[in-house]
Amino acid sequence: MIKTISKLWLVGIALSLVAFSASAREAAPELGATGVLDLDSVLMDWKEAVEGGDADAIVKLYDKKAIMISTFVQNPITKHDELLSYYKKVIVNPDVRVEIEEEHPRRFGNMAVNTGRYTLSYTQEGEEVVVPARFSFTYQLQDKKWVIVDHHSSAVPLPIKK
Repeated sequence: MIKTISKLWLVGIALSLVAFSASAREAAPELGATGVLDLDSVLMDWKEAVEGGDADAIVKLYDKKAIMISTFVQNPITKHDELLSYYKKVIVNPDVRVEIEEEHPRRFGNMAVNTGRYTLSYTQEGEEVVVPARFSFTYQLQDKKWVIVDHHSSAVPLPIKK
């Protein structure tokens, strides 16, 4: 009798967990075809904002406490106004373009990471500048929208000569 009650109790817990899991999935925003919630579009939103030349639009994609380790700045950018100032300097260059070459978005609950490579190009003093870079964006889901909470970008190092 005790074994039967224990088994029923375990079955009840298992069913409760399944029901809880299903209700949690129902409350979450819909996933895209890849099983990742619009992460591809978040990177594209960033790309389009950078190419659009609107520093305010770029910074709106970031959390107020976001941290950025930039390709062009020695120290981490830890304040929202510093981030805005940084992007104002980037977009002052004509013809800013971002070519996404590779990305690997992964979701972990309400956090996500997208790692890959892009090439940033622009015109500076009449000369084209091309910077192959690698990136990691860390996103947090806030009010059904992904925001950037951490951004690391660095120039791709030259190949090691053998």
